[in-house]
Amino acid sequence: MDFIKKYRNFWVYCFFGFLASIINIGIFDLSHNYFHIPLWIANTVAWFISNFFSFFVTKLYVFKSEMEGLKKLFHEGIIFLVSRIFSLIFDDIFMIVAVLIFPWNNLIIKAIDQVIVGLFNYFSSKLIFNYNNRQLIERFKNLKSKRSRNEY
Repeated sequence: MDFIKKYRNFWVYCFFGFLASIINIGIFDLSHNYFHIPLWIANTVAWFISNFFSFFVTKLYVFKSEMEGLKKLFHEGIIFLVSRIFSLIFDDIFMIVAVLIFPWNNLIIKAIDQVIVGLFNYFSSKLIFNYNNRQLIERFKNLKSKRSRNEY
């Protein structure tokens, strides 16, 4: 049970990351395989839509970061998308190269790609939403309130 509590954020992120990956793969499949949109465009469109979803669920449910105002939300959203640009570049290059090299189905390659990209995204999201920093601040506040209670 301690293992689950200790890594709660990772497991919750995996759940919502799985949902974001399903969205990504589904949009890619529709765009590329049914509407015949070129591979990198279909992949990029799927990336934007799944990352829009991912921003909100990661913020609210994984790292429990509050909606403190439009300015902060916009700031976090920009940083979130900029950090994910690296994953988009990797995502597009991996898809193009892998689909051209391997004779596998492009959805199998997309699923492999989503696992690799998901791990990168988890660690970059931890930095953006200041999860570790917030925990330290909360511990400091608790320590400070304990000290002030002991002074009386």
